[in-house]
Amino acid sequence: MGINLINSQGTTVYVVDVPGTAWTDCTAAVAAIKGGKVVGCPQSIGDISETRNVNEYKCLSSNESAKALGAISRGSLELGLLLDPDDTEGQGKLKQAFKDNTPVIIGVELPNAVTPKTGNGTIYWFEAGVSGVSTGITMDEAITYTVTLEISSDITECAAK
Repeated sequence: MGINLINSQGTTVYVVDVPGTAWTDCTAAVAAIKGGKVVGCPQSIGDISETRNVNEYKCLSSNESAKALGAISRGSLELGLLLDPDDTEGQGKLKQAFKDNTPVIIGVELPNAVTPKTGNGTIYWFEAGVSGVSTGITMDEAITYTVTLEISSDITECAAK
């Protein structure tokens, strides 16, 4: 039996306005996300992460201990792109979200493990605020554009069909 592996090649990033009415299921969410703006040529996406604070309580009188789990905290995500001034759709929407301080929905579609070029793998989506943008200019390299996204909602996983 082989190891199940999903290559990152073929991953697509979408940016969509936050809907006025929350999506009721994955079918509505995936349709809206796939109808959104594609962010061109991502170089790196970073980690989509959630953690919980943990407090450990120990007794002075024994070796007993217990842990209490706190609320979920969601991480930042750095989206690394090749700068494309002509990408007024994807990169332009992220630039505008930063300028206007408005949240957006980010969809990250992972390729299908069996037939990666068809898409139809998994979509992770969440609401995010753009907390930072930077343009990297380095000798002998392409100019990059990095967008820092603050995940500010549940991270939902849906089949991308």
